[in-house]
Amino acid sequence: MPARHRLLLALVLVSVVGTAVAAPAAAREPPRAACAVCTDALDDAAAAAGVTLDPGDSTMVVTVAENGSTRWTARVALASGADRLANDSLRSAVVADAMDQGRPAATPEDVSSRLDGDTLVVSYRDTDAVESEVGVLLFTAFHASDPVRPFVAGGEGTVFVGADELVVRAPEGYAVSGRYGGAAVTADAVRWTGDAAGESSIDRSTAVAFVPDGAWFPRVRATLARLLVGL
Repeated sequence: MPARHRLLLALVLVSVVGTAVAAPAAAREPPRAACAVCTDALDDAAAAAGVTLDPGDSTMVVTVAENGSTRWTARVALASGADRLANDSLRSAVVADAMDQGRPAATPEDVSSRLDGDTLVVSYRDTDAVESEVGVLLFTAFHASDPVRPFVAGGEGTVFVGADELVVRAPEGYAVSGRYGGAAVTADAVRWTGDAAGESSIDRSTAVAFVPDGAWFPRVRATLARLLVGL
């Protein structure tokens, strides 16, 4: 390579690296919980309201509808403190605070809560958790985006389970297509299990695909759908 070409290449590389270094490198956002009220955020929110809770087993079930809406239902067993949460306004305030602190993976709408015996039940909708292409529904609430530009850090926070068990259910008439890390996959659901602290992470690239029952080449359709939505 002639000397002037090597010099030109060196100048280009210095320019590219200098631009990348000069650009602000945003830190990655904090982790997000698939079940915010299943984490220590619930204890902290309750304590701030003067309530001592002793949470036990917890589950989060996400039910996907054919129209793309999702219903998120958390159940947290309480060994103590349930009697204090019988007060509707207090319970609503504690749940709202826990949701804020826990950074839920969903965008909660129409949040409601109730007690089922000594179990706290929290339910809400998210109408922005599913995308549809070529007849395939893609559940994208757990998918965390990264910066497109090279040398730039940052991106959305990785989603962790939060609950002891997390289940995402297919709409009626659809089946799960694909495998999702350490999750257990059946025809109609994907299940994750949290570790002792409920902190097991979900793969950042997770976008659960639901394909109509009996569809031809379900894997191919799911792959095409992901490409069309840019995942």
